Amino acid sequence: MNTLPHARLLSHLRFAATLAFCLGSPQNAALVAQQLASKEKLTPTFWQRDPAAGFEDEGRMHCAPTSVSDGLIYLSKAFRMRNLVPGTEHIDQIKLIRELAEEFHTDPKVGGTNPDKLLTGLQNYISSKDYELSHLELMTWRGVSNSNEKFKKGSKPQMPWIQSAVSSENIVVIFNFGWYHETKDAHIRKGGHWVVVVGSGPDNEFTVHNPILSPEKQADNKSVKLTLLEEDFVVNEHSKETNMKGYYEGEGSGLPHGDTVTAILDAVIVFGIKK
Repeated sequence: MNTLPHARLLSHLRFAATLAFCLGSPQNAALVAQQLASKEKLTPTFWQRDPAAGFEDEGRMHCAPTSVSDGLIYLSKAFRMRNLVPGTEHIDQIKLIRELAEEFHTDPKVGGTNPDKLLTGLQNYISSKDYELSHLELMTWRGVSNSNEKFKKGSKPQMPWIQSAVSSENIVVIFNFGWYHETKDAHIRKGGHWVVVVGSGPDNEFTVHNPILSPEKQADNKSVKLTLLEEDFVVNEHSKETNMKGYYEGEGSGLPHGDTVTAILDAVIVFGIKK
């Protein structure tokens, strides 16, 4: 059972009260806090490199289908969407991740999953289970296909939008962080990582389940703090220079990365399914 230290719990309750007020919600702070606790409790902590899963290349590139599978199982449990997933047991989630990886065209060797293919694959998967998306939005600097352009709400993820989605019990939030390595003239993006967001707190702090960690470590290491980049952060991306000023940097035990790497919140996907 996951518990918060008393001081941190009080901090989260105060944040819930502030969030409820800011969103103009009639719900009281206790109800908002209860919803956040329920989302964390019902969301799995699947390890993408679980040997029992037998994913190609030991699941190194399976963070996107794993994170989305966590979110789908949460919705299935919370709203009794019985046909949404194969089941909620460990063996069922392995099957689900395989199916999502195929829908997302996840590259098991190098590329992983990009946001555009995730959007398309998610729509295909939901439709194949005879459900409909009630909500699908994306914020990222990365390009998307014409068919997905209507879901892109902007380039730079906005904090009120993120917090509102995380606090909604019927919405799943997925973060994509890019790994940026500093060079002489600019930063270079070398890969990235997807995590599912299961709660939020004060000072732009979020609770995540990070699939690169084992279930035991996910339970203890789940905090990610987002800090706005207020200075120039020049990136050389495929020979095209880009400034990431105005995006968010991620730090915390829930997002381990090397000291020479900066984690930037490249994309946020939020989705919900009609009950």
